[in-house]
Amino acid sequence: MRALLSKTIQRRLHLIESLAHLNTWVAVDQLVQLLDCTDKTLMKDMEIINDEWEEYLQIDFSKRKGLMIRGGQTNKIKNVYQQVLRESTEFQFLERIFFDPTQDAEYWMKKLYLSKTSFYRMVRQLTKALKRHGLTLQRKPICLVAEDERWVRLFYESYFEETYGGDLWPFETDEQETFCFLMRTTTDFDVLLDNRQILQHAYLFMVTCIRASQGFLLNQEIYDEPADIIEQLITISKKYVEQLLEGTSYTLVDGWMREISHGVFYEFYNWANPQQELRIKLAVDRFLDKFVRAVDYPLPAEDRKKIGQQMMHWYLSYTIYPYDRVILRDECEEPARGIRTLYPIFSKMVTVNLQEIEKECNFPWAKTREADILCALISEWEGLPLRLEERRRQVHLLVVSDRGPKHGKMLRDLLKGQLYNKVTIDIYQGFVLFVPPEELKEFQRYDIVLANNPIEGYHEDNLLLIDNFISEADWGRLNKAIIQMQRKKSREYLRKLDQGKLRSGQDVYPQQARKISNFLFEEESDSFFEL
Repeated sequence: MRALLSKTIQRRLHLIESLAHLNTWVAVDQLVQLLDCTDKTLMKDMEIINDEWEEYLQIDFSKRKGLMIRGGQTNKIKNVYQQVLRESTEFQFLERIFFDPTQDAEYWMKKLYLSKTSFYRMVRQLTKALKRHGLTLQRKPICLVAEDERWVRLFYESYFEETYGGDLWPFETDEQETFCFLMRTTTDFDVLLDNRQILQHAYLFMVTCIRASQGFLLNQEIYDEPADIIEQLITISKKYVEQLLEGTSYTLVDGWMREISHGVFYEFYNWANPQQELRIKLAVDRFLDKFVRAVDYPLPAEDRKKIGQQMMHWYLSYTIYPYDRVILRDECEEPARGIRTLYPIFSKMVTVNLQEIEKECNFPWAKTREADILCALISEWEGLPLRLEERRRQVHLLVVSDRGPKHGKMLRDLLKGQLYNKVTIDIYQGFVLFVPPEELKEFQRYDIVLANNPIEGYHEDNLLLIDNFISEADWGRLNKAIIQMQRKKSREYLRKLDQGKLRSGQDVYPQQARKISNFLFEEESDSFFEL
């Protein structure tokens, strides 16, 4: 729904996203071309971003290098989006009609201080944007409706999560008490949730209670279904829910337990039949088994259960509401991009196997949930990041010091202390001032040649000059070079890798020999690498 924002705000968000994605200095000319604006506009945008959103991030400027987001601040970009949503007239209008769905156009023109022309221009834009989410902006009175009431509720759950996150609570109920109710209820249902999922359930619970109290109820066919154990467990909590809503403008409707059971805990419903549920569960289990086989690392039963429940939940969520749930920003896309950078083979295997089970499940796993599943695997599978680090390809470094072997060994120890098993390190033992041509040729076989001074006759791209004692800037350049080398080797390896291995999880990671040159002091290392 980004089109609802002004062109200026869209451009500034695009600038922030581009700098965060590239994570380095970006030339002004490149940004001007990317954003289709002038140098003057770009500089003005930077100044306004630094002024209005200084609490969350700062953009540094260099005449020679260009622009870059100050280090360690990219994780605060979500706060910028929250502020944009809370300050946007269009999105605030959507929020206000959620809480007050009984007013007409005349009322909102006065409330928002908009002329008739401006108001109806906004309404036309909203109508067009909401249609892509399966929603209709009703005119008399002005409110959101859909062919399935759950569509409206799931849309607003996404809106409130993106707009307020866990920082602010936009409802009249006590936030902590609401969370406690959801945590206790999901425990009764044997559902494992992390903090973000508890937050999502809390928002959906409140949206459900409010919409139901306003008269927007679930379809009659849902009410015609017989009561079940889930509904009975929720009914037991009636006194607690009444206390939660006491003193607010929200009331419990007669069928409140049906609204909550089918509206909030819909993962227990909406299966066409038991065979469909079993088919999806088996597909998810086979999907996870391939990764256990590929990384040769056990998936604890509790973690398998949690990841499996999440994937089943996402499947049902899409079958209920087959529209894009993102309002402005996908919370998982940025961390997923980092995972793809660090673990390209693992990430490629996720993509390939999601596409594989799409046919079996008749569900667009890769298109709609790839980022979420990548993040779920990394965060919920205990010990997986450490195992993937072991599987990453070790970069071969050659240390060349003109201060002699002792200095070379000191540099090696510093490197090992910081980089651990990311690298293997050799030390050149010859006289650096007169390196024979045949040995210079051997230097080219290393991924990175680290030298404390230029090497006469050697000007290859793998040469990286460092200080006699490795500086902070050296560490930054070296880490960047290591990641770039790993990505390069990964692309080369994946181009040659049989796709059948990715689909089966068999022999996905390569086994390589360590030895590079005979005339160098060498260290032992593992033989498996994440290329």
